[in-house]
Amino acid sequence: ARYGSGFSEGFNGEAELFGINRNSVNYGVFGGYQIADNLAVELGYDYFGRVRGNTTFEGEEKDKRAAKHVAHGTHISLKPSYEVAQGLDVYGKVGAALVRNDYYVQQDVRHDSRIKAHNLKTSLLLGAGVEYAITPELAARVEYQWLSRVGNLDKAARKVGYEGTNFKYSPDFHSVSAGLTYRFGQGAALVAEPEVVTKNFAFSSDVLFDFGKASLKPAAAQALDAAHAEIANLGLASPAIQVNGYTDRIGKEAYNLKLSQRRAESVANYIVSKGVNPETVTAVGYGKANPVTGNTCDAVKGRKALIACLAPDRRVEVQVQGSKQV
Repeated sequence: ARYGSGFSEGFNGEAELFGINRNSVNYGVFGGYQIADNLAVELGYDYFGRVRGNTTFEGEEKDKRAAKHVAHGTHISLKPSYEVAQGLDVYGKVGAALVRNDYYVQQDVRHDSRIKAHNLKTSLLLGAGVEYAITPELAARVEYQWLSRVGNLDKAARKVGYEGTNFKYSPDFHSVSAGLTYRFGQGAALVAEPEVVTKNFAFSSDVLFDFGKASLKPAAAQALDAAHAEIANLGLASPAIQVNGYTDRIGKEAYNLKLSQRRAESVANYIVSKGVNPETVTAVGYGKANPVTGNTCDAVKGRKALIACLAPDRRVEVQVQGSKQV
C-alpha cells in the first residue's frame, strides 16, 4: 500500500479563466513477484488524484468550481533494484498505466453549459525510489512516479457530442509517495528434520578370533575394514557405535561373559584405530545370552559337532546409529 501527494499540469485553452489547484493526495495498493534477486514485476491500482479549476461567475463574488479532472487506474511495471547497504535498496520502475479519466468542465463560464465525460488511456509510467527492509518480511519505501500525458479532454468531450471544445488537456502526472510492502516467504527457512540412520553388522567370531581367544586374527582386518568404510559412507554426524560380543553356551557362564566382553573390546579398539572418536564407541559383552540357534542344537552329540552347530551364536554385532541432513 502507498500514500502520497501528486499534481498534474497542462491546462491550456480557456484555462486562463480558471484558478487551477493541481495539488492532490494519491493512494494505492500493489502486489508483486520477485523474478530474480534484483528484478521484480509489480501490478497495482492507484487513485492518481484530481485537478480542480475555480472561477467567479458573472454576478457572484465567490469562486466556484468550473472544472475537475479525476484519474484512477491500474498499472504494471518492471522494478529493477540495487542494494546499496544492508537492507537498503534503490530501484527504478518502467511500465504502463491504464487510466480512467473523469472530467467536469463548465464549457463556457459565462453560460450554463457543462461537459461531463470520461475516457480510458494508456500512459507510460516511470519511477524511482528507495526501499528499506525493517524486518525480513516488512519494508518501507519512498517513491517518485511519473505518468506521461494522462487522458485527453478533447477526445472525451467529442465522444459525448461536444464539438468545438478548445481544451488541449493531457497532463503529465507526478507524485511522491511513501508506502509499506509485505514480503511473503521471507521468514526463517524451514529446516528439514535430520534423518536418523541405523545400520547393523554381524561378524562370526570364528572369522575374527580363534576358538576361546579374544585377539583378532589377521584375517579379521578385511571384514572390519569393509564395515568401517561402509559406516564412513553413510555420512552420519558423530554416529554412536555399540559393539556387542556373544559366545555360545559351552563353558562356564562367567568365563563366557568375560570372553564376550574382551572380544567386543577388541573390535571396538580396532574401529577406534581407524580414526573414530573413542567417546562414540562402546563395547558390551553378553556371554551366552540371546542365542540365534535356539534349540536347534539340543540333539547334537559330540563336542566338535556341538561347537560347529553353535557357531552362529559366537558372534560380534556392531550397531551404528546417527543422523544426517537431508
